[in-house]
Amino acid sequence: MKPNQFKVLRTLLGIIGIGLMVAAFAVFLPISWMAAAHQWLGLGEFPDGPITIYLARSTSLLYAVHGFLMLYTAIHLHQYLPLAKVFGYVHVVIGLTMLGIDLTTPMPLYWTAVEGIPISLTGAALVWLATKTNLEDMA
Repeated sequence: MKPNQFKVLRTLLGIIGIGLMVAAFAVFLPISWMAAAHQWLGLGEFPDGPITIYLARSTSLLYAVHGFLMLYTAIHLHQYLPLAKVFGYVHVVIGLTMLGIDLTTPMPLYWTAVEGIPISLTGAALVWLATKTNLEDMA
């Protein structure tokens, strides 16, 4: 891999990782703020029940942990190049699955447009970039 491709892969992993880690804030978000955001996004009244709150918080935590692992991989890319490719494949599957979920829920069109397909495309970019290198090229 040319040095600039290595930097692009590392940067993409880092941006995705940091973006996902932002979800950690939602773990501690007051329920009234969750409800306000839900309303502001045009999703109607927030279903304020134990399972909804549990799922919102635990999903946010999982997003943040996933983001941390991606950022760690970016920082230590020389060691974890194969993991970058795995993250890419996982994101292709996550994106397509999220698209299916969005279409069957149904989520608003703006939500569907900015979620599943972009996740899959960035996953494909990760796979492509990770495939274009080998450890000898990164030395």
